[in-house]
Amino acid sequence: MSSVTHTMQLARKGKHFFWNYGPLVFSVFYFFPMIRNYGTYSVSEVVIQFLAYIGFIFCYHKASTKPAKDATNFIALMLLICVLMTQVTSGTSTLFGYVGYFIGFCFLGTVRWLMLAVLMCAITLVATLHISPNYWPYFIGPAAVISLGLFGFGVVEYKERIHRNESKQSREQIRQLAKIAERERIARDLHDLLGHSLSSISLKSELAGKFIDAGCHDKARHETQEVAELARTALSEVREAVSGMKQLGLYAQLEVMASRLKDKGLLVEPDIQQLTLTPEQESCLCFVAKEAITNVLKHSTASKVSISLGANKQYHKLVLSDDGEVHKVVWGNGLNGIKSRIEELGGSFNLRTENGLMLVALLPQKEI
Repeated sequence: MSSVTHTMQLARKGKHFFWNYGPLVFSVFYFFPMIRNYGTYSVSEVVIQFLAYIGFIFCYHKASTKPAKDATNFIALMLLICVLMTQVTSGTSTLFGYVGYFIGFCFLGTVRWLMLAVLMCAITLVATLHISPNYWPYFIGPAAVISLGLFGFGVVEYKERIHRNESKQSREQIRQLAKIAERERIARDLHDLLGHSLSSISLKSELAGKFIDAGCHDKARHETQEVAELARTALSEVREAVSGMKQLGLYAQLEVMASRLKDKGLLVEPDIQQLTLTPEQESCLCFVAKEAITNVLKHSTASKVSISLGANKQYHKLVLSDDGEVHKVVWGNGLNGIKSRIEELGGSFNLRTENGLMLVALLPQKEI
């Protein structure tokens, strides 16, 4: 039996009283023989039957609120009450079933459940030998049927609880993995955004110090100004990543980037289709579009930019192209970041330099 099973209890915490103790409503059949033959019982026998029933309910409550590993003693007491009261009333045929219910729930999956089940059947059979020879079949029959039936319900409840616990653990593991993946994504975003800028700031700061030592104050001032500009740009990109990228979806992000291109005097030719993307794919394409268009704004001599988003039967496709002059493609942090993100999602990334620069990103279609 697993540690989870050991700590399970029949009564569910937070559940309404009826759901935990509702099954006891059928235990009133215990009193039917006494009601039917009331005149044949003495006052002391009636009192004993009520006290035994109260003791049985008390043991039921204790067994249902304790972990399975600690319920054995109370289950044994329930069985003992049933055996002893069999000598007084045949109504105990009903109560035997509740013992079977606990055996099915608390001990399934262990050697003890089979031993207890056999022991219970043997004790029930021995107890019935003291009943009238003509009546005992009518006792053992209902007792066996009720016990087997409730034992089955106990097994079902046990398996349902195990399934629920495993599902809960799986959901928790998924949440933990999602948190880890999100932290890794944020770390990668910050690295992609700031890695190159901080390296340049560090190098230019060292260079400015060397110019100062050499007495080249004009050159030192120029390097200092570039450091300040790099810092402002990096801060702007971080703010945009934290606020804009978190708040805007892919389509809104493409509109914002297109507006930035138009503000710089570039002609924008959009061809955007509505696609069904996973959150990971949408985040990836947001990053690709932002990185590519930022590079156009910073480095390209283009006058026209085309933005195309569409799909075929296998792939989602994002194409960004411009008509700027391309002398040499340098694979820095930006392009390498784009490539690694797309490949992590099972896609492919390609650059073409005929008649300008064309970036093609393909991501496989997935069921949402």
